[in-house]
Amino acid sequence: MLKLFKKVFIKDYQNTTSSKVRYSYGVSAGLFGVISNILMAIGKAVAGILSGSIAIIGDAVNNLSDTASSVTTVIGFKIAAKPADKDHPYGHARFEYVTGLIIATVMIIVGITVGKSAIDKIIAPTDISISALTYGILSVSVLFKLFQMFLYKDFGKSIKSEALIAAGQDSRNDIISTLAVIASSIVINTTGININGYMGIAVSLFIIVSSVMLLKDSINPLLGEKPDKALVKSIRNKLLSYDSVRGIHDLMIHDYGVNTCFAIVHVEIDCREDMLKAHDLIDNIEKDFLNEMGIHLVIHMDPVDTENEETNFHLKKCTALLNSLDPSISLHDFRMVPGHTHTNIIFDVEVPFESKETSLTIKEYFENAYRNESQKYFFVIEFDRPQS
Repeated sequence: MLKLFKKVFIKDYQNTTSSKVRYSYGVSAGLFGVISNILMAIGKAVAGILSGSIAIIGDAVNNLSDTASSVTTVIGFKIAAKPADKDHPYGHARFEYVTGLIIATVMIIVGITVGKSAIDKIIAPTDISISALTYGILSVSVLFKLFQMFLYKDFGKSIKSEALIAAGQDSRNDIISTLAVIASSIVINTTGININGYMGIAVSLFIIVSSVMLLKDSINPLLGEKPDKALVKSIRNKLLSYDSVRGIHDLMIHDYGVNTCFAIVHVEIDCREDMLKAHDLIDNIEKDFLNEMGIHLVIHMDPVDTENEETNFHLKKCTALLNSLDPSISLHDFRMVPGHTHTNIIFDVEVPFESKETSLTIKEYFENAYRNESQKYFFVIEFDRPQS
């Protein structure tokens, strides 16, 4: 069914890396959401008015807000598809996250509104008449929402869209809310106990809590969250697959929206390597990443001396000392600068956020470890936090 939907409404639907195809996915899903949510909102509003159920009316209002969310989704995909310009050199793909932020905010407002109405019904309860028509309308809306949920999630996974995946989660929440309304209607119909207002409170809380979670999911990529571990691993493995690359560090990945990824990395190459040859290698690696992974990669080349016995000895010693202090801390960019009165040992340490060590304690640790050496050593240590 979903595959047929794609074939009918999305030209070349399998080419999900195309910005035009991605736009078609988003707009098709958004327009389907607009139409289906309007139909459900009308049906539930009629059922709620006829029965006098604030919970059902609240559910109808929630569907109406979903309609506005679907419109926002269409607009969001249209803006996100715009190419880069002088004011936005990295493109507009992040606007999808802004779309999710708007949707979540609207949902919170709706949840508060429904909660206020529910409190009014608890204070001044009204009689409710539950009919077979009401049950029928609510049951049909659940089926509509199920199809919505599967469509949003399928489309979201196809184009890796957090906005559509979030819309699918919202549809799932709506299903749970409607089932709760049906359950309350059955209780009222069979026992005569009016739990309408209390169930409205439950629906309100559910909308608010789920909206706050969606809000968090939308804010995180805008703030800049830690990149996916699988992506970091694939970048690292690919870089190390090139023969002249001895190691990598300081990998930083910046997400500017789906299919818009920029990365910076330091690549270690033997200092005896021909610089023109090394530069040619760096150019080829950057082109490979853009063509094969769609990543705009910028490489900083770090020449390393792999044959200096003294440097290698102190590198191994410092690595062992650091491992004894805290195995989670790593070092890189290790080099030595000899002088007449002392030798500078220079390196960077990458300290995880959960480590208790500071730049001061690490430096004091190494100075104490080298205090009894016959030669004088000074430590110049750069303190880094992991970026990937």
